[in-house]
Amino acid sequence: MFFKTLISLIIIIAVLIHPETTFEYAYAGLYQWAVKMVPTLFPFMMISSIMVYSGADLELGRILSVLLKRIYRYSVYGLYAVFMGFFCGFPMGAKVVSELYENQKLSKEEAISLLGFCNNIGPAYFLGIIIPILHACGYQNTLPFLFGMYGIPALYGIVLSRRFAKENPGIISFEKISPSKPTKHLSLTNCLKRACTENTQSLIMLGGYITFTNVFRIFLDFFGFSNNIKRVLSSFLEIMGGVQTIYTSTLYPKQKILWIMTALSFSGISCLIQTSSFLEKAKLPLAAYIKNRVILTMISLFYYIVLIYAL
Repeated sequence: MFFKTLISLIIIIAVLIHPETTFEYAYAGLYQWAVKMVPTLFPFMMISSIMVYSGADLELGRILSVLLKRIYRYSVYGLYAVFMGFFCGFPMGAKVVSELYENQKLSKEEAISLLGFCNNIGPAYFLGIIIPILHACGYQNTLPFLFGMYGIPALYGIVLSRRFAKENPGIISFEKISPSKPTKHLSLTNCLKRACTENTQSLIMLGGYITFTNVFRIFLDFFGFSNNIKRVLSSFLEIMGGVQTIYTSTLYPKQKILWIMTALSFSGISCLIQTSSFLEKAKLPLAAYIKNRVILTMISLFYYIVLIYAL
């Protein structure tokens, strides 16, 4: 209790010392949420929720099982989560897995395994924001970076799925992958109502997390860090604004790309807090997610160092 009180007092004092800077950081976080996250993420959130509540996730999972069941040893719902996590991007991976688990379509073990690799930065953001940055920094061949962003988690997921299948041989039949538990599906009207209510609430919470996390950039101003170091560290707090701050820094192009790609792999403290909100609601452990995210970040960092400096 004393520690929490002390931390709260430190934050209050920091805000009072630099109120204008705090406002700028908070505004930047709120702007990123309103302009980039809401219009990009909300449609995917609605579609995913409607599919889960209506049972369409099962049909899509069955289609995906034809292609993926020999690669990822998960149920049809697990394969659906893999697809949505990679296709829609963060935090849809965590949201989809949490919803499936809450609706008793995934076991706890399968949900934890899936969270280890299918909650990454979305391809729409990568293609629209990161690819132009790579080109501007002199990297015209972007395939190695696409592999680093999505290939490494995909390969890591194969390892996790094999471990899951080995530890839970009775949960999945590899010859005929089937849903773990039968569920009651809602009508389209009720699906829309429930999806709109829950996702609007989730988006508001995400906006609060992003705004609040961005305020913590003020603590970097209290240390004698150079401007470039502060920009790099800020990207590990909040990724969307952090990428732009690194790109506009005076770092060399190779350094910019190394830290941008590494920060994207980690996704930032803000993304971690946002993910925790979904996991807490579903009562899934956060520690396992953090462990796998750190492992993926370390693997990615090593890969990008070799790619950028050794090849």
